[in-house]
Amino acid sequence: MTLPKNVWVLGASGGIGLAFAKQVRQNVHSVRLIGFARHLEKIPAGLFDEIYPVDFEHKDQFSAQLTTFNTLNAPDWLFIATGWLHDENTKPEKTYQSLNAEHLMRSYHLNAVAPSLFIQAVLQQFGVKQATKIGVLSARLASITDNRMGGWHSYRASKVALNMLLKNFALELTRKRSNSIVFAIQPGTTDTALSKPFQKGLPANQLQTPEFTAEKIFDLFQQATIELSGNFIDFEGRLIAP
Repeated sequence: MTLPKNVWVLGASGGIGLAFAKQVRQNVHSVRLIGFARHLEKIPAGLFDEIYPVDFEHKDQFSAQLTTFNTLNAPDWLFIATGWLHDENTKPEKTYQSLNAEHLMRSYHLNAVAPSLFIQAVLQQFGVKQATKIGVLSARLASITDNRMGGWHSYRASKVALNMLLKNFALELTRKRSNSIVFAIQPGTTDTALSKPFQKGLPANQLQTPEFTAEKIFDLFQQATIELSGNFIDFEGRLIAP
């Protein structure tokens, strides 16, 4: 099993992204670890070899930030640990009556468009012949088959869109005879800022620490083969129905 020489983490200041970076640092010797984050001040000094600001909220700035890639070596692993569900002014919709265009479009941009453009920029910069493992955080709520409760409209729809875009990337890379792998990851309910308002009433064994989740995702990256590309899997490596 070949370990990576270059690892990129997008969303490096978040709970899962930061924990994943620590897993890489602990388990891979001589790795060059690059972080991209909105809140650079939350990243411990010395964890990453280089860190760069990336803010999906500012679309023009985000496009300009992608040009930093031309100074870097191609990633062997790219972990995209970003996601948006709520903030102080916006909560998941419990009913169709709460739908509004601004919420829908913001979710779509932050959860599907921006991560996909980041992947596009990586593939264009380094070419499809570079063997890169690309894992992106999704959510079980993105499974249409598994949707039995409804609600959370914007988040569900945007993550479904993300999964479809990742599937399209994987199919195109296959046609180009690329060795790159693209897959969506359901991380489980992890104790982060994203899940914090919704943890009440969870069974004690259902809430995972970021460290546990990151360890599982690190294992997924190690074990991922070309057959996995385009699939939606949980943190244990089990396939999730679209």
